[in-house]
Amino acid sequence: MSKIIISEKSIFTDLEVPDKEEALKILSDSLLEQGFIHDDFYESLLNREENFPTGLESFDTGIAIPHTDPKHVKQDSIAVAVLEKPIIFQNMVDKNSSINVKIIFLLSLSQSTKHLNILRQIIELIKEEGALEEISNMSKSHLYSHLIEKLSTE
Repeated sequence: MSKIIISEKSIFTDLEVPDKEEALKILSDSLLEQGFIHDDFYESLLNREENFPTGLESFDTGIAIPHTDPKHVKQDSIAVAVLEKPIIFQNMVDKNSSINVKIIFLLSLSQSTKHLNILRQIIELIKEEGALEEISNMSKSHLYSHLIEKLSTE
């Protein structure tokens, strides 16, 4: 099993984007530039997001945890963006409702067991009231260190 890479090149803070497509493009491009995903990852990601939305309500702000099929992944990795202003994602519970998302955790994983494990860890990371607000205010280097410390990448 390969380790899940969290690269500082794929961590973005105060990212200004007009919509989820642009946010996901920037995150995907960061993974593509590092050779972690195949060229078709982004297109597959958008298709999956349309059919199976990933927006999730939390205490402080909405988050999204987009991902796509393992066949588009070369190296297990995670990209994270804290947005300057929230953007709209559809709610994973009810795709007819929308959520203002401020933090995106883009998962690029080759196995469903890893996917479930990281999802559990992300939920653990954000479950406390105020946790997302704290993450939103971190510098890029602090956020990178925080993710390395809190997420098990084995």
